[in-house]
This record gives sequence, C-alpha cells and structure tokens, in this order.
Amino acid sequence: MILEHYDAVKALLPPTINVYMWNVQGKLLPDGSREPIKYPYVCLWGDPGNESSGGPDGDSLEDVPDVLDLRVRATYAATNGDSLLIIIRNTRAALSRKTPVVAGWRPNKLRQSSLQDVQTDTSVTLTGGANPIFAVDEFALVSSKL
Repeated sequence: MILEHYDAVKALLPPTINVYMWNVQGKLLPDGSREPIKYPYVCLWGDPGNESSGGPDGDSLEDVPDVLDLRVRATYAATNGDSLLIIIRNTRAALSRKTPVVAGWRPNKLRQSSLQDVQTDTSVTLTGGANPIFAVDEFALVSSKL
C-alpha cells in the first residue's frame, strides 16, 4: 500500500519533469554503465508512513489499519538558481493541493511545506568544477481505505 501511494504521487508529475524515485542515478545501460544524471530534477522519497485504524478518534475495535499518513519529500536539484526555481514551481503546480489516485484508497489532497532552503551540494562536482544547488519540500498525504 505504501509503494502504490508513492507511485500515485509520481504519476501526477508531467513527463517534462526529470523524476527520480528514492535515489538519484541514471538508467542502467546494456554495458553496465549508467546514463548521466539529468538536471534539473526532482527526487521523490520519504517516510514509510504511519498506519492506524479508526481515524483521528483512536483505533477501531478490529484494529485493522485503514489510514495511512505519509510524508512525501521532494528534493529539487539544478545547476543554477533559475533552473531550480522553475523545477520547484512546476513540481509544486503538479502536486500541491492535488489528489493522487490509489485503487482502494481515498487520499486527501497533498499539502506542501518547505523543508530545506536552497543550498549548494558540495558532495557533487559537475563538469567544469561547479556544484549543483538543491532544496527540499514535503508533501503531507493522508489516505483512508475505502
């Protein structure tokens, strides 16, 4: 159920956005090497969520999980400030206050909040010696089983 919710969030993003899930690495090529990472991009990741039963008033008598509370995180990365702001704008437009579709579940609208300000990623050095920049958003997602 967790994976289906993350996949549903990813499905809201248009194909014009470079999206990675959980970690950032290029596609595996037949010779065993990987495609280069394509900037700008968004990497979706997050927590495994909290499962509960019965809703906000407490667990149901059967105690069968029927509510999933996830925190989907989006790490944006780019080679310059303009590109970073564009990928943030486009991703937020596709996700914030939108409702993912998950079979057998009724997700609430995604709620965006900023988690980390724009920073330089000194652990990565691009061709030419520059470092990419990044920022992180969080999208709260609460979903109830139908």
